[in-house]
Amino acid sequence: MKRITPFRIAAVLLIVFCAGHTGGGMLAQKSLGPQADAVFAQMKAVHFVFNGSDCTWYGFWFGFGMTSSLFLLLSAIIAWQLDKVGPAAWPAVSVIAWSLIAAHAANAFLSWKYFFLGPAVIGVLVTALMTWGTLRKNATV
Repeated sequence: MKRITPFRIAAVLLIVFCAGHTGGGMLAQKSLGPQADAVFAQMKAVHFVFNGSDCTWYGFWFGFGMTSSLFLLLSAIIAWQLDKVGPAAWPAVSVIAWSLIAAHAANAFLSWKYFFLGPAVIGVLVTALMTWGTLRKNATV
């Protein structure tokens, strides 16, 4: 059996986060009540030209949401791969690990500020696990 490590746990949490965000948030757009539905309909209906393109606020919302899903998926892959890096090569990739930690710390902050408990908690856990994994790797160098 493969060993369980902070990076691998973080990678699994990121896959769960990505699946929940994409499937439950972006693709399964359920009703949140008549007023929210009216706003959502207007986001889809009102078009404007931005930098020469026909846009809607829904398009921005959906595009940025799917971009966030891709960020979560890429982060899971990077976290899993960072776990495989040996002590000799770690100094060359540690800046990637610390950058990913910073990005997820910012994501956790934004989730607490603008969203709800689920993504905020996962964001904090992912940040903590990757920090733990990075500190463990730094200690072996």
